[in-house]
Amino acid sequence: MSTVRVRPAVLDAAGDVAALALLRRASASGDGQAPADADFGRRFSAWVRAEAHQRSFWLAEARGGEGGRTAGLRLPVGMVGMLRYERLPRPGAPVTAWGYLGGLFVLPDHRGGGTGTALVEAALEGARDAELVRVVLSPGSSRAAPLYRRLGFRDARELLVHPLEGAAADDEDVSGLDDLVHPLDLHPLD
Repeated sequence: MSTVRVRPAVLDAAGDVAALALLRRASASGDGQAPADADFGRRFSAWVRAEAHQRSFWLAEARGGEGGRTAGLRLPVGMVGMLRYERLPRPGAPVTAWGYLGGLFVLPDHRGGGTGTALVEAALEGARDAELVRVVLSPGSSRAAPLYRRLGFRDARELLVHPLEGAAADDEDVSGLDDLVHPLDLHPLD
């Protein structure tokens, strides 16, 4: 495995958006085959343009191997994103914001070597630089939860969820919502 470098993605750079789209497509593939979606790159790019004012992404890149088409190139091997949520202003108090971390994905050949840790640490540093008051997430898999806990996230059971009819069924399995654990740490969102 080669050395991995993590950097903020430039959301108005076509190459970075394309790298994020490729990684997102790869993350949707549980068996190595991404779902057919010929229009995904265009839709993803449009989504990034619309969301860029409140989202940040970090890319993990590795050097291509010796010889061949990728020799010496920096190849995308992982990503993570953060949504900035600005709280409602209150009289006499400064406006604060928190981040929602999501979309952590590392290509299988680069897992177990610290790439996921480096991505989350870079996002947390970005959150500190942006003076966010907290970062929350909902682990997408039981495999990711230990990583987040090692990096300082802790369980909180104060989040309430109301799945809307039809919406959740298309998106995810909500059968375990009663056991939902979320690192909100007893703080209201607003």
